[in-house]
Amino acid sequence: MSAVRQAVTITLAFLLIVLVAGAIVIAAFERETRRRIEDELHSRFAEVRDDIERLGYDPARYPEAKNERIEFRPGDSDIRSGIHNAPKFRWAFWDRGTTPPETDAPLDDLEHWMYFAGPVRGGQLIVATDLRRQDDFLQIMLKTMGLVGLGAALSALCLGVYLGARTQRRINAISQALSDFGAGDLSARVGGSPRHDDLGDLSRQLDTTLDQLDALIRQSRNFAGNIAHDLKTPLSRLRIRLDRALMAIEDGGDSAHAIEAAIAQAERITAIFDAFLRIAKLETGTARASFAPVDLGHLVDEIFETYRHVIEASGRTLALDKDMPETVSGDRVLLAQAMANLLENAIRHTPGHTHISLVAHGAAIGVADTGPGIPRDAFERVTQPLYRLERSRTSDGSGLGLALVKTIANLHGADLVFSENPQLPTKKGLYVHIEMSQ
Repeated sequence: MSAVRQAVTITLAFLLIVLVAGAIVIAAFERETRRRIEDELHSRFAEVRDDIERLGYDPARYPEAKNERIEFRPGDSDIRSGIHNAPKFRWAFWDRGTTPPETDAPLDDLEHWMYFAGPVRGGQLIVATDLRRQDDFLQIMLKTMGLVGLGAALSALCLGVYLGARTQRRINAISQALSDFGAGDLSARVGGSPRHDDLGDLSRQLDTTLDQLDALIRQSRNFAGNIAHDLKTPLSRLRIRLDRALMAIEDGGDSAHAIEAAIAQAERITAIFDAFLRIAKLETGTARASFAPVDLGHLVDEIFETYRHVIEASGRTLALDKDMPETVSGDRVLLAQAMANLLENAIRHTPGHTHISLVAHGAAIGVADTGPGIPRDAFERVTQPLYRLERSRTSDGSGLGLALVKTIANLHGADLVFSENPQLPTKKGLYVHIEMSQ
């Protein structure tokens, strides 16, 4: 219950802050109260002194009050002038109209008084005020602050425990989802949160991440199945070729043809694994270090000249379609590889007499053809490694060409876009292009 412990810790810290703040406030109040009392004593002393100098001292004008005492001592006095606490002398009178006792015993509650003594015509004037009013107010203030602080601390503790418990439940849900997912339950999710706070955002981001991991894990499983399916045929053919070569050797016949066929199958298997290695290397992102300006117009010109005769020899035609090609930042060799893969894919999966276009429009390069195309619902799947349409199972190829193109596009921060051929009046053909960022 880390969230609850945190709430308790914060409450204790809050209570400590309240205590410190209360001590500071009380100290400041005492200083301010003392200053005001001293100002009142000065003012009262000046008022009484003026009366004595004008009219003389008459005790009847200064009757005993609850919070004030005034005494005039004629002649010299040994009382030091100034403001003092707890008088060290006996009052000349304590109750008006009575004679002070002869004993030197101190009067009760003398320590609660503050007095101001100073010279006046013919003697010394003493003006005193009772400090117990200040002490009473301080007691009330302390009790009030204590009750308010304790109530605030208890309220903060209850609120903190409630919020902490609620937060802990959400943290436990996140932890449980991660634990279940790690244990193999790919459907485990936090469930999101309608609250727009940090934990709500974290829950939604975590669910998104788990969705992506789920897709990657399922893709990996399909990937393994596709590997087994696609490698089974060339491996079986390799075994057959080797068996035939062995039989020819045993019979004393010509085994060269069988061995050559076996080598061809081995090379196909090697090509598949080479494609895997190239994809894995590109996905590390290290190729970005070699990025440089690439003129897409010059790039498609070179590819056109390289593949024109090959495509025409296959019975198809190749055209160049350029419209204000731009210069982008990228790896020229990898972009050329991607275009070569798209052209080879078009040759492999289109019938003879198909018209193929090499396109460079602005920051986009691609290949368009007038062949049968592919279904729209297969646009996303054809870039998965080893994925092949059913009609392509019997054709040559490993199912890695478009996966490599997709990896190269991702490396360049570009989008690989599939659509029907926009040059055809009907929704036929295929147009695959890489939309580069400038």
